[in-house]
Amino acid sequence: MGRKIGDYPIEQLWTYRPELTNKPQDFWNFWDQEKENIFKESPYVEILWRNYPVPTVDVADLVLDSWDGTPLKGLLVRPKGMDEVPVILGYHGYTGTRGLPVDYLKWVALGVAIVIFDVRGQSESPDYAVYENGSRVAGWMLNGIFNPKKYYYTNVYRDVLTQLNWVRSIAFPIQATRLGVMGGSQGGGLALVAAGLDGNLDFVLSDYPFLAHFERALEIALSGPYMEFTNYFKWNDAQYITQENVMKTLGYVDCVHFCERIKAPTLMSIGLEDTVTPPSTVFAAFHYVASKEKKLEVYPQSEHEFNVFHEEKKLAFVAEKIRL
Repeated sequence: MGRKIGDYPIEQLWTYRPELTNKPQDFWNFWDQEKENIFKESPYVEILWRNYPVPTVDVADLVLDSWDGTPLKGLLVRPKGMDEVPVILGYHGYTGTRGLPVDYLKWVALGVAIVIFDVRGQSESPDYAVYENGSRVAGWMLNGIFNPKKYYYTNVYRDVLTQLNWVRSIAFPIQATRLGVMGGSQGGGLALVAAGLDGNLDFVLSDYPFLAHFERALEIALSGPYMEFTNYFKWNDAQYITQENVMKTLGYVDCVHFCERIKAPTLMSIGLEDTVTPPSTVFAAFHYVASKEKKLEVYPQSEHEFNVFHEEKKLAFVAEKIRL
């Protein structure tokens, strides 16, 4: 697995739909069984409403007991007193956080409620899975890497299923008139995974998704979480058999492999100067999204960064979808 510098020209990116050579034959059997197991349970969520200073907004702190008992810290922000509104389930970036209520006021102004949880081991959510290097320190990419059933991101995707289970249950304090998912980087990858696992969402927002097309990402990414693998191969074991075992596990969590079941309208974005989630990995995911209504916004000068111009496009996209 030799590293390459740079990415394909834009003309080639628009036709880049690689063969999914690393997708396990039992991929959907694996995840359909996980979904069935998790949807058998009724997740418990503690909801503590705040006295929030903005009079048009309700805010609640959440603690969700996930599939293995891990308490995931979360946030619910909604228009004041509204128990029947569109809902967006959000996901944050690698080493990120669920954020603060102020981060979501633009969505509440649109009439949308936001639900978001800290990813296990990141920010204020612990990780009760057994990993030698613990949690809350970057390095999650390698936790349990040689066993798909025990891999860190397999557990994170189980959390995603648990959250979907709760939001769709009668225990959820809002009747969701529309349900979408949203995230950037790690969150963008999780949004695609959630949409593929759920199969019945109303819209998807995925910005520069991480966890996509690992075969390509590990060759050309120059910074960010993919480098954890580069450093592992460099300092521990450079033999091909190790890389082969790593790729076998990653095949079960590559968000591109979930995209064929995404039927909801989808808006994605990528900056052509992104060295964390290389453009070709994002184009690969986009081309496998099965939705008849999908769009990838390309920003030639942008890196792996928040884009205020794209935020305006996301607001317009969601406004259209919730008023259909």
